[in-house]
Amino acid sequence: MTTLASRSLYLLGIAALLAGCAANTPLVGSVDAPHFAVGDHWQYRITDNLRRGVQTRLDVDVMAVGPNVARLRLVYTNGEGRSERVEEVDAGGGLRVAALGYGPIRPYSPSLKLLDFPLVGGKVWRQTVPTIRPDLQLKDAIVIFGQVQGRTPVTVPAGNFDTVAVYRILQLDDGEFWRSRTTRRDQVRYAAEVKGVVREDRDAEYRETPSGPDMAVIRTENTTTELVAFTPGR
Repeated sequence: MTTLASRSLYLLGIAALLAGCAANTPLVGSVDAPHFAVGDHWQYRITDNLRRGVQTRLDVDVMAVGPNVARLRLVYTNGEGRSERVEEVDAGGGLRVAALGYGPIRPYSPSLKLLDFPLVGGKVWRQTVPTIRPDLQLKDAIVIFGQVQGRTPVTVPAGNFDTVAVYRILQLDDGEFWRSRTTRRDQVRYAAEVKGVVREDRDAEYRETPSGPDMAVIRTENTTTELVAFTPGR
């Protein structure tokens, strides 16, 4: 692990602990990775708070399931049109092929542990995933820090759920000489009964460099994603 990545993990850990856990109920037992079935379908509503509440519909369908991987089709629809991509999730719930932020679809090895199953109360995980930046073809890394904060009730358009609360920080591999990496902070609510996240709040930003009195903090994402409906497959 590089010195930069080690320092990033340390700072992310401190930031997560200082973020403070909301008053959640302790998580008893553990929550395993989901077992997908062909035909599983989730419909989400994404609200973009940086664009005056512009909404996007996200439909996720499980296309195929193998011994070690599931292929999911994601379709985004809003007033600007429709876009589609295919991602792969491994048996442990990790992202094996996916896009983060506004970057392209690409493979990750090891898979990205956006949720580190099994989820256990108080669990903390850190991960540094080596990457090759698609724009510069240089070695870099994506850094992830996550913390299971307990159980909390959540109400979304799909209904009321008893969820596992997770706080997560990501640092993307998009730093430049004039700006820092993008740091994204996520509040995640996961419900095993729907095999997925029912609500996720994201807030992402980067900082111009070098630092100083004129340094600007640029927000790149502030979204709320809520489950509208879930239909199990066969």
